[in-house]
Amino acid sequence: MTPEEVAAAKAATGEVSTDGDASGTTIPLNEDNRPPEVKLFSAYQKFTDCLTADGYKIEGNLQDPNNPALQDSAYVASLQKCAARSDILGALRASQEAQAKLTPAEVQERNEDFKKISDCLKKRGWTVETTVGDNGIIQPRVFASPDGGINDRDIEQCITETGINSE
Repeated sequence: MTPEEVAAAKAATGEVSTDGDASGTTIPLNEDNRPPEVKLFSAYQKFTDCLTADGYKIEGNLQDPNNPALQDSAYVASLQKCAARSDILGALRASQEAQAKLTPAEVQERNEDFKKISDCLKKRGWTVETTVGDNGIIQPRVFASPDGGINDRDIEQCITETGINSE
Protein backbone atom coordinates (compact mmCIF):
# COMPACT_ATOMS: atom_id res chain seq x y z
CA MET A 1 0.00 0.00 0.00
CA THR A 2 1.10 3.53 -0.69
CA PRO A 3 1.10 6.09 2.11
CA GLU A 4 -1.95 7.70 0.54
CA GLU A 5 -3.81 4.36 0.55
CA VAL A 6 -2.91 3.81 4.23
CA ALA A 7 -4.18 7.29 5.12
CA ALA A 8 -7.40 6.68 3.17
CA ALA A 9 -7.93 3.32 4.89
CA LYS A 10 -7.39 4.85 8.32
CA ALA A 11 -9.75 7.70 7.48
CA ALA A 12 -12.39 5.21 6.36
CA THR A 13 -12.18 3.33 9.68
CA GLY A 14 -12.34 6.50 11.77
CA GLU A 15 -8.78 6.18 13.06
CA VAL A 16 -7.60 9.49 11.61
CA SER A 17 -8.84 11.96 9.08
CA THR A 18 -6.84 13.03 6.06
CA ASP A 19 -6.91 16.69 7.10
CA GLY A 20 -4.89 15.99 10.27
CA ASP A 21 -7.77 16.27 12.75
CA ALA A 22 -8.42 13.28 14.97
CA SER A 23 -11.82 11.69 14.60
CA GLY A 24 -13.62 8.92 16.36
CA THR A 25 -12.88 8.03 19.95
CA THR A 26 -9.76 9.42 21.56
CA ILE A 27 -8.05 8.02 24.60
CA PRO A 28 -6.98 10.68 27.11
CA LEU A 29 -3.32 10.70 28.04
CA ASN A 30 -2.37 9.78 31.57
CA GLU A 31 -1.47 13.27 32.77
CA ASP A 32 0.60 13.83 35.89
CA ASN A 33 -1.18 16.63 37.73
CA ARG A 34 0.85 16.36 40.94
CA PRO A 35 2.46 19.55 42.27
CA PRO A 36 5.99 20.16 40.93
CA GLU A 37 7.50 19.54 44.36
CA VAL A 38 5.95 16.07 44.55
CA LYS A 39 7.25 15.32 41.06
CA LEU A 40 10.68 16.45 42.24
CA PHE A 41 10.56 14.07 45.23
CA SER A 42 9.59 11.24 42.88
CA ALA A 43 12.41 12.09 40.48
CA TYR A 44 14.86 12.23 43.39
CA GLN A 45 13.77 8.75 44.50
CA LYS A 46 14.26 7.40 40.98
CA PHE A 47 17.65 9.11 40.80
CA THR A 48 18.89 7.69 44.10
CA ASP A 49 17.46 4.24 43.33
CA CYS A 50 19.35 4.24 40.05
CA LEU A 51 22.59 5.27 41.77
CA THR A 52 22.09 2.54 44.37
CA ALA A 53 21.55 -0.06 41.64
CA ASP A 54 24.91 1.04 40.18
CA GLY A 55 26.55 0.69 43.61
CA TYR A 56 26.76 4.40 44.36
CA LYS A 57 25.15 7.05 46.54
CA ILE A 58 25.19 10.83 46.41
CA GLU A 59 28.65 11.95 47.45
CA GLY A 60 28.92 15.55 48.61
CA ASN A 61 27.64 18.55 46.70
CA LEU A 62 27.12 17.46 43.11
CA GLN A 63 27.19 21.08 41.95
CA ASP A 64 30.66 21.68 43.40
CA PRO A 65 33.27 21.21 40.67
CA ASN A 66 35.87 20.56 43.40
CA ASN A 67 33.89 17.58 44.76
CA PRO A 68 36.46 14.74 44.85
CA ALA A 69 33.79 12.19 43.91
CA LEU A 70 33.47 13.86 40.51
CA GLN A 71 37.00 12.71 39.67
CA ASP A 72 35.70 9.11 39.33
CA SER A 73 34.61 8.78 35.69
CA ALA A 74 32.44 5.72 36.43
CA TYR A 75 30.62 7.67 39.15
CA VAL A 76 30.09 10.62 36.81
CA ALA A 77 28.78 8.26 34.10
CA SER A 78 26.33 6.79 36.63
CA LEU A 79 25.22 10.29 37.70
CA GLN A 80 24.59 11.25 34.10
CA LYS A 81 22.70 8.05 33.31
CA CYS A 82 20.56 8.28 36.44
CA ALA A 83 19.84 11.98 35.92
CA ALA A 84 18.62 11.21 32.40
CA ARG A 85 16.50 8.24 33.47
CA SER A 86 14.87 10.09 36.38
CA ASP A 87 14.56 13.48 34.66
CA ILE A 88 15.58 15.00 37.97
CA LEU A 89 16.94 18.13 36.30
CA GLY A 90 13.65 18.69 34.47
CA ALA A 91 11.71 18.17 37.70
CA LEU A 92 14.01 20.56 39.56
CA ARG A 93 13.66 23.19 36.84
CA ALA A 94 9.84 22.83 36.82
CA SER A 95 9.74 23.15 40.61
CA GLN A 96 11.94 26.26 40.57
CA GLU A 97 9.86 27.85 37.78
CA ALA A 98 6.61 27.14 39.62
CA GLN A 99 7.97 28.59 42.87
CA ALA A 100 9.22 31.73 41.15
CA LYS A 101 5.69 32.53 39.98
CA LEU A 102 4.01 32.23 43.39
CA THR A 103 2.31 35.19 45.03
CA PRO A 104 2.86 35.79 48.77
CA ALA A 105 -0.56 34.23 49.48
CA GLU A 106 0.36 31.15 47.43
CA VAL A 107 3.69 30.88 49.27
CA GLN A 108 1.79 30.88 52.56
CA GLU A 109 -0.60 28.22 51.26
CA ARG A 110 2.28 26.04 50.01
CA ASN A 111 4.01 26.35 53.37
CA GLU A 112 0.84 25.36 55.22
CA ASP A 113 0.42 22.37 52.89
CA PHE A 114 4.05 21.35 53.40
CA LYS A 115 3.59 21.50 57.18
CA LYS A 116 0.53 19.22 56.91
CA ILE A 117 2.39 16.70 54.77
CA SER A 118 5.47 16.94 56.98
CA ASP A 119 3.43 16.22 60.14
CA CYS A 120 1.76 13.24 58.44
CA LEU A 121 5.10 11.83 57.24
CA LYS A 122 6.71 12.29 60.66
CA LYS A 123 3.91 10.15 62.14
CA ARG A 124 5.02 7.45 59.67
CA GLY A 125 8.59 7.64 60.96
CA TRP A 126 10.03 10.02 58.39
CA THR A 127 12.83 12.46 59.15
CA VAL A 128 11.91 15.91 57.90
CA GLU A 129 14.15 18.89 58.57
CA THR A 130 13.50 22.16 56.79
CA THR A 131 14.97 25.46 55.82
CA VAL A 132 13.33 28.55 54.33
CA GLY A 133 14.44 29.59 50.85
CA ASP A 134 15.04 33.14 49.68
CA ASN A 135 11.50 33.14 48.28
CA GLY A 136 10.02 32.34 51.71
CA ILE A 137 9.08 28.77 50.78
CA ILE A 138 9.74 26.04 53.32
CA GLN A 139 12.06 23.51 51.72
CA PRO A 140 13.22 20.14 52.97
CA ARG A 141 16.85 19.97 54.01
CA VAL A 142 16.47 16.35 55.14
CA PHE A 143 13.53 14.40 53.76
CA ALA A 144 13.67 10.63 54.20
CA SER A 145 11.44 7.69 55.07
CA PRO A 146 12.50 5.29 57.83
CA ASP A 147 14.60 3.28 55.34
CA GLY A 148 16.44 6.44 54.29
CA GLY A 149 14.80 6.84 50.88
CA ILE A 150 11.73 8.58 49.62
CA ASN A 151 8.57 6.50 49.54
CA ASP A 152 6.15 7.90 46.95
CA ARG A 153 3.31 5.87 48.44
CA ASP A 154 3.67 7.56 51.84
CA ILE A 155 3.71 10.98 50.18
CA GLU A 156 0.64 10.23 48.07
CA GLN A 157 -1.23 8.83 51.09
CA CYS A 158 -0.38 11.89 53.17
CA ILE A 159 -1.53 14.20 50.37
CA THR A 160 -4.84 12.33 50.33
CA GLU A 161 -5.18 12.11 54.14
CA THR A 162 -4.52 15.83 54.61
CA GLY A 163 -6.94 16.76 51.84
CA ILE A 164 -4.34 18.77 49.97
CA ASN A 165 -5.12 17.11 46.65
CA SER A 166 -8.77 18.17 46.86
CA GLU A 167 -8.09 21.86 47.46
